[in-house]
Amino acid sequence: MKILYIWDADYPWDIRVEKICNSLNKFGHEVHIASRNLNKLQQYELINGLHVHRMKSYSNSKLNYIISFPAFFSPVWKIFINNIIEIQKINAIIVRDLPMAAAGVWAGKKYNIPVIYDMAEDYCAMIREIWKNRKYHGVNLIVRNPYLAKIVENYVIDKFNHIVVVTEETRDIVINAGVNIENISIIGNTPILQIIKNTAIVKNEDIDFIKSRYGAIYTGGITSDRGISVVIDALPRIIEKIPDFLFVVIGRGYATEKYLDLIQRRKLQNFVRWIGWVDHDKLYDYIRASKIGLIPHNVSDHTNTTIPNKIFDYMVCGIPVVASNAVPMMRIINEEKCGKIFISGKSVSLADAIISLYKDDYGYGENGKTAVQKKYNWENEEITINKICIYNNKQ
Repeated sequence: MKILYIWDADYPWDIRVEKICNSLNKFGHEVHIASRNLNKLQQYELINGLHVHRMKSYSNSKLNYIISFPAFFSPVWKIFINNIIEIQKINAIIVRDLPMAAAGVWAGKKYNIPVIYDMAEDYCAMIREIWKNRKYHGVNLIVRNPYLAKIVENYVIDKFNHIVVVTEETRDIVINAGVNIENISIIGNTPILQIIKNTAIVKNEDIDFIKSRYGAIYTGGITSDRGISVVIDALPRIIEKIPDFLFVVIGRGYATEKYLDLIQRRKLQNFVRWIGWVDHDKLYDYIRASKIGLIPHNVSDHTNTTIPNKIFDYMVCGIPVVASNAVPMMRIINEEKCGKIFISGKSVSLADAIISLYKDDYGYGENGKTAVQKKYNWENEEITINKICIYNNKQ
């Protein structure tokens, strides 16, 4: 088959896009990716067997941003997608998330080819959460508007040949929207098993320092909804019981300066190692050097219907997980006995969970690794995505 994956951001890079497309390529399909081009790279590139088609870029960055904005009604995106389908003789479309969902549906109808919706998260719930924490201006007031996003979702949700979700909770939302359960599959953000075999830790100053302390690592976006302030609030209580405790932060986001300032004002610099951005292929070295993996996300409609990659990253590296009481995280951690749950937003609850693990880790780390080996791994997921594409192409 010739499959087009419509991705509304730059490629590279996104871990889920990469894994899905690499797997389909491995199964013998010719995979094309339609992506944005804010980084002004060449319009066509072959990357590890994947045909990457990027939008035309403009020297003026502001103009480039506006023209390539991923709005489903954009005539620029419509022409871009249609050209790829016609020239490459595409047999099936996979469209990622809500911004380009309607564009994918319309293209599928125009060319009479199946469209699979990769609903990597509950986009409407995510936008509602962002709307609370950030002020949008200009075109974002329309395309990032949670009320308008819900109207679009209601319009497209029953028009796909198949919908792929990441959690059982999201599947239930789609079923309640009237989609037949037979047209829904769960494909989680799980790791590749090869990671377990790569046990050697690359040494550098940061990793050596983390190994010398009782490190609890957070990886991901640095935004107001991720609960990072709760970890900072918990530090005084934690270090009373764990004097060599170290909060390790890897990631980037708009709230970085706010948290760095908070750490400095509270004179907690000796208990925080702020690493910043790390390439994903190097991330596991930092996780293996740590004792605990943290997911302090604030509980919301969004976190109650999605599952962050980091839970499986921690599990595959064999360290216990400490997570807030969002529904999917509670389900996995309780079922697999791979960590502790704390009450979202409660620094005392978080501190007590970490202190409890410090006294006895209960074998949670090994339980998590075993769960990944048996169930939560990409080798299982990729079989499903291949079957979905083949089945829907025959319909």
